[in-house]
Amino acid sequence: MITKNLRVTGKLPDPMAMANTSPFLPTSKYQNLVISSTIQSTRKRKKSFSLHASSQSTQHPPLNLDYLKREFAGPGVSFESIGSGLGCAISLKLDNKSTVNMTMPGGMITSYRPMMWHGAVEEVLHTIVSDTGDGTAKLQGGVSVDFQCIGNDTDVWAPRGWMLRGVKGRPNQSIQIEFFCSSPLHGSEARYAVSLWPDLISTELSITNNSLSPLHITGIILNHLKASTPDATYLNGMERSSYFTCGPIMSELGIVPGPTSKTGLGWAEKGFDGLFGGRRDEFRGEEREEESDSVHLSEESYRFYRNSPREFTVLDRGRRNSIKIGNNGFDELYIMSPGSNHEWYGQYAYVCVGPAVQQPVVLHPGDVWHGSQYLYNPNM
Repeated sequence: MITKNLRVTGKLPDPMAMANTSPFLPTSKYQNLVISSTIQSTRKRKKSFSLHASSQSTQHPPLNLDYLKREFAGPGVSFESIGSGLGCAISLKLDNKSTVNMTMPGGMITSYRPMMWHGAVEEVLHTIVSDTGDGTAKLQGGVSVDFQCIGNDTDVWAPRGWMLRGVKGRPNQSIQIEFFCSSPLHGSEARYAVSLWPDLISTELSITNNSLSPLHITGIILNHLKASTPDATYLNGMERSSYFTCGPIMSELGIVPGPTSKTGLGWAEKGFDGLFGGRRDEFRGEEREEESDSVHLSEESYRFYRNSPREFTVLDRGRRNSIKIGNNGFDELYIMSPGSNHEWYGQYAYVCVGPAVQQPVVLHPGDVWHGSQYLYNPNM
């Protein structure tokens, strides 16, 4: 329940008791996955400000794997150590064999394998493991949330170090896992929930301002979708959406190809800070309108769409499947293609799609911002 001052009270809704009145989800039973996101459209916005690197991010808490297994493991939910500084892996599995793997405390969704038309599960996400050079491994890709909350020059908080709050559901219906983290400066809290259904996975994020001054929120949910090659990949449903070209978002968990003739080191140096901060005009292209309903992602490109559709489809003709993506609480959409000059089914055989908050949202004391997305599998 949400009160007048937008404080959230009570517990999370049970995914098995969700209403059957969805305005845009592929099936009506998923209504409550996005019902709270509509608050965002009434938020006041600030024109621009510089996005600083966060030195006040929550530190990753130590993990007690035995405790996690004892308190939270059960039918369809398991935990295991992955070592090398990566924390632990959480696996969700439904009776129809659809699975999701996540990391904790990073909160990254490393794998989503839904049941497909050919009678077997198939990986939808693209994730790579690289060596950091200090003996530890680094995961990139998958699905990750990357947000920053700025109060003043010394009050910068990027939600990190997710701690497990609870697990609910049944493997014959759906399973939801919920995380949270808090600002060490003023106790503001972020909630992050992932729900696995037989034909979709949803991601929900909420940020509560518990400080005495406004917070300015920007961020993105990055989805790295596996592709045979970008040359066989299309984005459907974008006709009449306005967009401008930009440089890549340099998120810690994102995958970006090395410098090319189109991007150069300038993009990589500015990255997320430049695109979401006050220097956008230095490297954004002229705003245009998408003339076709189907956008071919064969060329290397980085685009931001404004007033993007709430639902669209990514079609891969090489793999003969598609993923429908819906979101609420986001007015912008980031689309990135590494282009087709790479090996088929290789390290750069993917496209990146990200619902985003590029123009800062002003969150006043006591207010809550909500955003959500789902990846729906229509290939069953």
